[in-house]
Amino acid sequence: MKNLYRFHVRFIPLMLSIFAMSFTANSADIEGDVMAGKDKFKTYCAACHKLDAKAVGPALGGVTDRRDEEWLYAWIKNNVELRASGDADAIAIFEEYNGSAMPVFPYLTDQDIANILAYTANPPVPAAPVGGGDVADGSGAAAADNDMALWIMIILGAVLIALIAILSTVRNTLKVVKGEDPSTVLEDASKYTRFLAKNTGFMTVFTAVVAIAFLNVAYWWMMGVGVEEGYMPEHPSAGQVAEHGVQPIAFSHELHAGQNEIDCNYCHSSARHSATSGIPSANVCMNCHMYVNGSEIVDPATNQPKYGGERSPEIQKIYNAVGWDPETMSYIEDYEVQPIKWVRIHNLPDLAYFNHAQHVTAGQIECQECHGPVEEMEVMYQYSPLTMGWCINCHRETKVQLGNGFYEDQHDALVEKYHGEDITVEDIGGLECGKCHY
Repeated sequence: MKNLYRFHVRFIPLMLSIFAMSFTANSADIEGDVMAGKDKFKTYCAACHKLDAKAVGPALGGVTDRRDEEWLYAWIKNNVELRASGDADAIAIFEEYNGSAMPVFPYLTDQDIANILAYTANPPVPAAPVGGGDVADGSGAAAADNDMALWIMIILGAVLIALIAILSTVRNTLKVVKGEDPSTVLEDASKYTRFLAKNTGFMTVFTAVVAIAFLNVAYWWMMGVGVEEGYMPEHPSAGQVAEHGVQPIAFSHELHAGQNEIDCNYCHSSARHSATSGIPSANVCMNCHMYVNGSEIVDPATNQPKYGGERSPEIQKIYNAVGWDPETMSYIEDYEVQPIKWVRIHNLPDLAYFNHAQHVTAGQIECQECHGPVEEMEVMYQYSPLTMGWCINCHRETKVQLGNGFYEDQHDALVEKYHGEDITVEDIGGLECGKCHY
């Protein structure tokens, strides 16, 4: 009994201490989610940081092995406050990167930071890129079938002509063997003409087939008018002044969205809350290129600096547009700003209305669903046909994202109406003409 009493006297305080420690543990003990951290990294960090190389800021791959996590939490939440406290490491980093001030993130929770750090410590293996596949509404397949039908007609016509020529040659050869004079091409043609004139039934069927085939080809050709699927403006050569139909700057989505994993919404920020995704201003470019001038870009073919260690002529175009002097690292006073005249790639007709925020924020549609594997595109092009049939087919198949914070009353009514069945955009009026045409 005495031993049991001693056990309780020692065990209970120990358990209470462990229980209390679990509540007083600092934020560095929070377990992070790698996939959630990837999304946060792309949104808040990827514009200035890479995992495996320096950019505007230091490389963040394995940063938890180099820095104390409690210090990292303090730095990420408010690096200005940390520097003001006299922290030597914070001041050293600030000076190393030429006074490039990192934004303050007071709205990031401890869990968000834990997720980001988990991602930097163990980034997931990239999934297979989005892309490929057939066009959703079958218009691509229809175009392919149309081309195939045209080629079949051409081949059959060529075969028919070749067959007639062979028959004429054989018959003339037999005539020569018999000692008769061979017939001319005109004589053979007149014979075939007389034969066809006598066989009116055959001619009627043949004319109908040719007419239907011609109308089919003409119909699909007219259906393709205004469909710019695959359209891709040219990229200028290094330093080239843009001409008509050529982009003013050789901007690589593969480099920015692919290699550097910059979130699409960082540059096209209005896609979250506006009808249009917007073309980023040059000031958005300068957030990074104030410090990244392209001199560090390596040509993968030669493994040497692409521009001989000098700044990129394409990035120089941005400097010319905004009046930035890279030598003094300052803006030129009284400089007349020169707008960058981008060539538009995606353009819906005026009779159609499309709202990016409705799809990106409420519908939670990924950019790649419509724009294709942007992260693989060195030169941006129109991936989807953007036809009405393509949109309608998407509305028929896409499920409504219930519980997204929008239209809660309507969503509750839909759940009650469909009793747990999948609800598509079609079920909530997504095929009504007035949704897109008014």
